[in-house]
Amino acid sequence: MDDDNETSGQALIERLLAYAMDEVAGATGAGVSFVRDGTITVFASSGIAARLDRLQWELGEGPVVRAHEIEQSVLSRDLRSDEEFPALGRALGDTFLPEVSGPVGAVAMPGSWDEGGPSQFTLYLDRAPTEKTVAVLDRIEPMVSHSLATVVFCQRESMRADQMAKMVQYRRVIEQCKGAVMAAAGLSAAQAFQVLDKASQRYNVRLRELAVALAEHVGNAPAEHPDDIGHVLEPDEASKQAAKQLWDGVRAARSGRR
Repeated sequence: MDDDNETSGQALIERLLAYAMDEVAGATGAGVSFVRDGTITVFASSGIAARLDRLQWELGEGPVVRAHEIEQSVLSRDLRSDEEFPALGRALGDTFLPEVSGPVGAVAMPGSWDEGGPSQFTLYLDRAPTEKTVAVLDRIEPMVSHSLATVVFCQRESMRADQMAKMVQYRRVIEQCKGAVMAAAGLSAAQAFQVLDKASQRYNVRLRELAVALAEHVGNAPAEHPDDIGHVLEPDEASKQAAKQLWDGVRAARSGRR
């Protein structure tokens, strides 16, 4: 990807981060990072996120790092006084963010993008985050992660238009499966993706192959495919078996809570 396209891709993510900040009262910063092949990249940021995301990765401590480690959303009422992250609190002190005199609330969400490696979406506030904050970010996070996956993939692969169509098409199948798991198990979008991602790792099946097999298992019909027949993904027996076991487990878990 040339410099102009790379800049455009980053600008797209930055616009989404600005949108997230506009949607959440008291937002003071937003950022997105990703880890790929062991390398941490703070891809885009706005406000105080530029400094806070990097600081947490450098320290190896904080909501961003914890969300990456446990693959779940992590909230902090105030990073300066959070006992879960003492080294971060000491690093912040009274001088790291001299323009911020009040609390530094934070939410870090693991991203749900396919085959690129985990991403982290973070938002910082001048107050403690609430359930409403998380609900808003649950809605925005898939847009950020999807855009990030597309931009990074383009940067690395010099992708043709038909490759892009294939990627987007199967991304929709993954999102459909997330919705099915959310409805069947009563989970949030992030939790539903975690179920799919962990099943992919457990059964050693690529995520998009598992998604196609699950969509066909649940819908009892062929999943959505690219128009080019050469790009149609046919799930193998391992993917079909993994999808069946995953769906049986989702339904059983929901029945057990009733």
